[in-house]
Amino acid sequence: DTLNPLDEVISIDQNQTQKLNTALDTLDPRSRNIIQRRFLQENKATLHELAAEYKISAERVRQIEDNTMKKLKTMLLMG
Repeated sequence: DTLNPLDEVISIDQNQTQKLNTALDTLDPRSRNIIQRRFLQENKATLHELAAEYKISAERVRQIEDNTMKKLKTMLLMG
């Protein structure tokens, strides 16, 4: 049984989505929330909005974002 090209793409996309969700589940709540709100929502939060919410600097939010993206990339490439 071979999948038609469209079904194959959909299957790959669902697999990647599952890998991303699994990787996100391994993060601490703050890091996960920052990534979801910065990249995975339609109305994306700014660094300054998240900084005000967490009572940290925008630079610190950027650092958390950067470190978390590196972790996610590593997990997705390994999986």
